[in-house]
This record gives sequence, C-alpha cells and structure tokens, in this order.
Amino acid sequence: MLDVITRDSGGTVALINRDLQVVYCNAEYARWFAATPDQMVGRTLVELYGAADSVRFMPFVERVLSGERMEYQRLLHNPYGAEEWRTICLTPARNTRGEIVGFITCAIDVHELQVTMNALRVANQRLSSHMDNSPLAVLEMDQELRLLHCSERAVQLMGWASEPSLHGRYLPELLQTKDARLNQALQRLRQGREGQNRVETCFVRHGGAEIHAEWFNSALTDAQGHVTSIMALVQDVSDRVQVARQQQYVANHDALTGLYNRAAFQEQLAHSLERVRCNGGAVALLFIDLDGFKRINDEQGHQAGDEVLRIVAQRLTSAVRDGDTVARLGGDEFLVMLDSDLTSHEPHVIGHRIIEALNQPMVVDGVSLCVGASIGVAVHPPMAGEIDVLMGAADQAMYAAKRDGKGRLRYAGVPA
Repeated sequence: MLDVITRDSGGTVALINRDLQVVYCNAEYARWFAATPDQMVGRTLVELYGAADSVRFMPFVERVLSGERMEYQRLLHNPYGAEEWRTICLTPARNTRGEIVGFITCAIDVHELQVTMNALRVANQRLSSHMDNSPLAVLEMDQELRLLHCSERAVQLMGWASEPSLHGRYLPELLQTKDARLNQALQRLRQGREGQNRVETCFVRHGGAEIHAEWFNSALTDAQGHVTSIMALVQDVSDRVQVARQQQYVANHDALTGLYNRAAFQEQLAHSLERVRCNGGAVALLFIDLDGFKRINDEQGHQAGDEVLRIVAQRLTSAVRDGDTVARLGGDEFLVMLDSDLTSHEPHVIGHRIIEALNQPMVVDGVSLCVGASIGVAVHPPMAGEIDVLMGAADQAMYAAKRDGKGRLRYAGVPA
C-alpha cells in the first residue's frame, strides 16, 4: 500500500531509522542513486551521500529526531548530473507508543520556482540599486498615499534622515507643504482620472530650507483597473527656480539702484489702470527729476554720482507707503506710482515728503553732497487712463516745477 501511495507522487520518499538506515524508499528515491528500492534498504545516509555532504544536513536530521518537523531547500545533482533545487521535508516517524523511531524524508523538484525566485531577487536588487543611485528621488506609495519605499536620494532631498521609520507614513503630512498642487495631482491618480501626471511644487524640508521640486507621478493598476500603488520620480529644481528668479529680477530691475526699471514700471502701471477701469479708484503718477545732479557728476565723478543715485533710491523707498511702486526711469529721473487708498491730498503729502528727504545732505567718500528734486504729478481720473498720456503729462509738470525755481511740486493740467 505504501508503495502504491508513493509510486506516482512525483517526489522522492524514504523512511530512515534512528541508525540513519533506509527502511523503505520509493522508486524515485532509489533512481537518484541508480538503484532499486530493494537495493537501498539497509544502506545508511553516510554511505549514500558521503561524509562531506552528510555534514551539511546532519543538523536537520538531529532536530527532526528530537521531534521537530524540518523543511529546507538544497541544490543537488540529479541522476543526469545536472544541478537541481529541491525542497526537503523531514517528519518524525513514531511507533504506536509515540516514540520517535526515525523520520520520513520527502523531496520535490522546485528548481524552476527557485530559479525564478533567484532571478526575481536579483532583479529587485538591481532595481533597488538603480533607485538608490538615481539622481532622481524615488518614492512608492500605496493607494492611500502611504509610503511603501523611498530611495536614499529621497531621504536626503526631503530631509528625512532623522526619521526613525518612514514606512506607512502619509506623504502629504511628511512634506510640510501648503502647496495643494501635488496632493491634487496624486488624488487624480488615486481616483483613476489620470494614469500619469507632472507637477512642480514647493515644500519646506526639515530644517527650514525651501525646496522646489518637479514630480513625475504614475499609477500602477491591477487587472480590474484599480490603483494598487503610485510611483513618483522627484527632481530638485531649486537651482533652476533660483536662476529663473534672478533672471526675472535682472529683467525687471535697475542694476544700479535695485528699483523697478521703465519696462517693469509700465507693466505695473498698466495693471493698475486696468484695475481702476474695472473697479474704480484712482492712480497718481509722480515724475521726479533730481536738481543739481549734473554738477555732482562733473565735479565728483561718476562713481560718486552712482552712489548718490543709490542713496536717492533708498530715500524714495523710505518716503513712500508700503505697496507704492518706485522706479528709476534712467539717468537721474525716477517715478512713483500711488494706486491704493488714494485721496486727493496723498500725492501732495508724499511728494513733499520726497522733496524734504532728498534735500538732506548725502555723505559720499567723506564729502557732503546736496541734491534736490522737482516733481510733476498726473492723476487718473480726471486725466485719461493711458500710460503715454499720464507719463507725458507728469513729465511736463515736472519741467514746470523746474521753471518755477526747482525743489517744487506741480500738478499736470493745473495753472502755476
């Protein structure tokens, strides 16, 4: 009956007594030793496997004879000489009194499975190595946006080095960002509305550093189309953003004073005029030209003149209100735009505050220098809300102030 049961099992089966002798084996077990089952009976494991090989499995044999059930994998040479992975199962054999009289050994072929598992393990190791050595940060999340894996680069970029455990943490909470764009992009993936997306966002790294990052996100779905995980590749673009900001600053600001330049000022003025057309209110434009600046340039040199212009820019910024716009038009000409909480007296008050501020002596390289300012003012309404009209009118009013003796303020359209 035992022979019938084990004959076609596909595995090797043998009963071994405590003296490590074969009591019974099926034909498949005997075939591994080029023998018949009858020829195997009475032979010991040391005879069959050799002393060196026996040393490898004897610890398992000792444990099974003490009552444990053992299972392990071994790489063996099959009857044809090829290497083959097999799973070995050792089970204690007991008599009717429950005493262990030996053990049953069963083995089945798991070569293909083991080879596949080894290949998968190698592939996973290679993938993990690529992830950890990639210049991009790699994060994997489950469908609830909890972290499953993150590369070493991700830990460094996010500033998570001091985190004791990241697995299972909710990503939006870890990032400490008020920027909703990333979360919205990830939610679209979770809901199956998109298979992949890209978003640029900003978050604060642990320690307070602001990081700008570009996220390339994709969703992995099962056969039913349900999202099972989300992968994100993250690139630090902080340097790129900083360069873009610097370029924008250079394009919009005067290199000498740091004030807005003509183009940027006109863009701000256009926005303000459009807002007044839509919502009401008023815009006042102050055109400022320095008095006595040419004399300083001629007598003290251009370096001293440049320093005077920088001091003038500082004093103008201090004289106006928060939110007012100050620009250098070129040379010794400056512009101020008042477009918020504007009363009929505000241009007069701020204009004379500017004149007073610029009348104060300026010390440059130990020399006390004095300039003044003549100011022309144009207000919309009542004047037309066009850039050229307002700037031309304020310019003419400024020249009227100079003709009246300098250091004065004149309104466009108002007789002296």
